[in-house]
Amino acid sequence: MGANSKHRLNQKDLVTNIFGFFSEEYEQSSYGSIWDIKIPVENMIRYLKDKCDVSYKSELWVWTQLKRYEEELGVKLFRKVRTGEDNKGFSLALNYPYINFFQKKHLYVNEKIKVANGIHDKILDYTRNQRKKGPVRIFLGAGTLCYHFSTIIAEPSETNRQKYLIHTNNLGALTQLIAPGLNNHNIEVIVPEGRVDPVTYTITGEEDCFSSVDFDFIIQGTSWVHNGELFIESADENIRKKAILQKSSGQKILALTKKEFSSEPVKNSESYGKILDYDFVVVPKQSGLLSGTKKYEELFEAAKLDLTPEILNWNYEIYKVNK
Repeated sequence: MGANSKHRLNQKDLVTNIFGFFSEEYEQSSYGSIWDIKIPVENMIRYLKDKCDVSYKSELWVWTQLKRYEEELGVKLFRKVRTGEDNKGFSLALNYPYINFFQKKHLYVNEKIKVANGIHDKILDYTRNQRKKGPVRIFLGAGTLCYHFSTIIAEPSETNRQKYLIHTNNLGALTQLIAPGLNNHNIEVIVPEGRVDPVTYTITGEEDCFSSVDFDFIIQGTSWVHNGELFIESADENIRKKAILQKSSGQKILALTKKEFSSEPVKNSESYGKILDYDFVVVPKQSGLLSGTKKYEELFEAAKLDLTPEILNWNYEIYKVNK
């Protein structure tokens, strides 16, 4: 082991790297879904050694650290799949389905950060082109893509002193935006009245409480896209999203990882809107590691018939929706 190598990662870094390995396996393999992947723990240990220069002698130690992280977080992320003739070996798989905010937060993090940076760059371009002197007024919707955007604007910057007025019902984003020591002096946050939904980690309540607000930008993600229609799990959040799309004014941005695209109809969920209800769509640049053409890429390519490229960055792509 090198002089600068570490014996072990802390639990958060261990989990982050394991999710990174699942994402890489998905992109480089023929698997139809990330939920189908089962990674032998010995392969995981080799990956951690090569990427992070850490050595794990015990497969059980890795599993124990993952379970402790899950217990602290309060959600289940992984499942153990027994292998071998004597069932003494095991592989790791993701614990399908992920419904809770704190589960979804771990998925496709690299792609989400690329999208969040794309949205941030678009907003900064807008402020420069419009020579906007006051704060940028943004509605920041539910979900983990919006959460990752909040982490970007919450970071202090010596070169960017843009002020923001953020309206949000996203408790994950809220905790980032008001955390001590961050960009608090440039950010003002407004939240609606209502009750807390612990699954989506949002404030739900009066659906059209933002209808009278004139936003510069409305930023939302979604759970599924099917035939151009948008769906989410929460019935309460469905009502809120529909009201904002129909009644609130501002440039509407749909943030996607592209993994949301589904060829199957969404069961037990009503569409709250369409891609065509938005002004812009922001997605990550397709990975150079992609093995073949994934189904979600095919479906996104079909959806691009209604989109015009505006910015094609090496990390993200921004499309204008054809009205």
